[in-house]
Amino acid sequence: MSRTIRSFLPTVGDPVALATAFDGDPLRWLPGARRDGPDGYLLAVRAGALTRGVRASVGAPWRAGATRWRSLRWDPVSEDGDPATFDRLLPGLDGELGLHIEPAGRITLLLDARYRPPGGAFGAAVDAVALRRVAQNTVERFLEDVTARIAAEALLLDDGSTLDEDNEDNDHSQPVPEHH
Repeated sequence: MSRTIRSFLPTVGDPVALATAFDGDPLRWLPGARRDGPDGYLLAVRAGALTRGVRASVGAPWRAGATRWRSLRWDPVSEDGDPATFDRLLPGLDGELGLHIEPAGRITLLLDARYRPPGGAFGAAVDAVALRRVAQNTVERFLEDVTARIAAEALLLDDGSTLDEDNEDNDHSQPVPEHH
């Protein structure tokens, strides 16, 4: 039985720079990621007090209304990078990661996903009682990490465009507008 898990986190920054960062290379904003093939990444996600390795894939960005979306899938791997046959705390996850930008400037990172508790009917019962909280906590911590990385990447992109504009214009008598 598949379970749905949703979470969201407000994000602060320049909407254009955040969108550019989100649409860019996931290696720049996935927490602690390293490349694993052309479309795959190895990264660690925090499950409660534990950290588990996952092999993740992130799809190309698409847009629906005011939200940019990317598919996200991860499966647990062992410490040596092989698929984990049974991980009691971290099942595979399949979903969509979104960056919602309202016209008023409010920005939210969201995750809408599904997971299948490991262990069949027994695993589903344990998930309903206790592990669902671990799954929710894992997703929330993942969003916190991604939000921090996207915001940092957006600042780099935003600073880079300001530097490019300064280099094109030799008249520095005008102050550079501050970004809030």
